[in-house]
Amino acid sequence: MGFALTGAVCWTCAHRPSSAEGHEQGRLEHGGRTRTFISYAPEGVGPFPLVVALHGRLGTGAQMLELSAFTKLAQREKFIVVYPDGIGRSWADGRGTSPASQEGVDDVAFLSALIDEFVQHRHADASKVFVTGMSNGGFMTLTLACRIPEKLAGVGSVTGFMGDQFAKTCAPAKAIPVAIIAGDTDPIVPYAGGELKGGRGVTLGAEATAARWAELNGCSGAPIVTGLPDADPNDGTRVERREFTNCRSPLRLDVVKGGGHTWPSGDKYLPEGIIGKTSRDLDASAELWRFWMTATR
Repeated sequence: MGFALTGAVCWTCAHRPSSAEGHEQGRLEHGGRTRTFISYAPEGVGPFPLVVALHGRLGTGAQMLELSAFTKLAQREKFIVVYPDGIGRSWADGRGTSPASQEGVDDVAFLSALIDEFVQHRHADASKVFVTGMSNGGFMTLTLACRIPEKLAGVGSVTGFMGDQFAKTCAPAKAIPVAIIAGDTDPIVPYAGGELKGGRGVTLGAEATAARWAELNGCSGAPIVTGLPDADPNDGTRVERREFTNCRSPLRLDVVKGGGHTWPSGDKYLPEGIIGKTSRDLDASAELWRFWMTATR
């Protein structure tokens, strides 16, 4: 679910999603287009927390369902999860380089409308709306945190940072809980940032993105750094957590040492030689949920 690597890579060819039992195939008319998504909702009348999970470049909502396994968590924790589809298998995330951007798609407006649909008609709790994504979806997640923070209770980006020019314009109306997960040997979106291959723009790195959010969230203290337990000694990774202090809203960066362009504890969607190592020391979906629940107590 990463960015385009070569013309030969076909994510869908390798991964056909499951039948997604218990899920609903949905459509929303927006911006002159029929936008599609998959959703899961627990039984009951709610209101329930809402998680919007955004796929990466070349991905789909169905593939994000498989990658993140958020539905299993939603079944246990009783929340709604939505997996939308981007235009051209991409999101207009503010860098101006994706197919969606080049087609003039306003994904901020679409995703805002999707949130409204679930709040107004599908029993979602307006005070507990969270967005996460991987890669292009992670960039989009942070774009939403900049543009519509009033609708969000927290965000989490995995292997996605901020475009360098977009970061300068980010001025959210309120502080928002932000969690970032990044592999320090990511071969697709480099941990240190810089110019991405294939004309995909210039980005801040993981640490610079976290530092920018530290400014936006008014953090005045040094991060507290802890090493997480090595749950799987054979996966070739370790996780270092950096929790920022004296912030108006929580901010955390999890650095996956030796990790690649992957969703920790998620599906190995392409060979390791292309995307790098997948950490099993951290369950990204469960950790993001725990972070958001702690931040919104």
